Amino acid sequence: METVINSGGLKTEEINEFNSKVRAILISDEKKILIANYGNVILLPGGSIDKGEDIESAIKRELYEELGIIYEKDELDYLTNLKYFQKNYPKRDGSLSNRLIQTHYFVGQYKGISLNKQNLTEKEKKDGFRLELVNLDDLESLILNNKNSNPRNIYFQNELLTILKVYNDTFSKQFVKQLKK
Repeated sequence: METVINSGGLKTEEINEFNSKVRAILISDEKKILIANYGNVILLPGGSIDKGEDIESAIKRELYEELGIIYEKDELDYLTNLKYFQKNYPKRDGSLSNRLIQTHYFVGQYKGISLNKQNLTEKEKKDGFRLELVNLDDLESLILNNKNSNPRNIYFQNELLTILKVYNDTFSKQFVKQLKK
């Protein structure tokens, strides 16, 4: 499945920056979702795909680095490939960029966090990277109420709200199909 956000109407030839990422929706038995708070921005666990790395290896590596927990390939289901066209994205250096961020989303069972096995980057440590479980039903309002001075926060909010809708739509449809059997 593919999901596209392109509210700025960017064309492919207008893109001057491209990045590929992976992220995971990890749900606990209590219907809580694991979120990362990084620099006061709410994200899902995950990150960039390293050169030469496939998406399954990337998500397993990212989850191990951030959670200290090993996920096997069969423990994560592929949800969607989100293509997010970002017009005039404010970069950290103050310049603007037309970006295409492609993020592969996976869904799995939350298995915990092993703080002594985490391998956070120095930047993640400096910016107060932390993980927490929140009620799935409360996440949308938590995202919308997360006001901060980061000019990029609106992009992260938009992406996360879009993915929550995809997740809810996908799993609601699966539930309805199971009821009809």
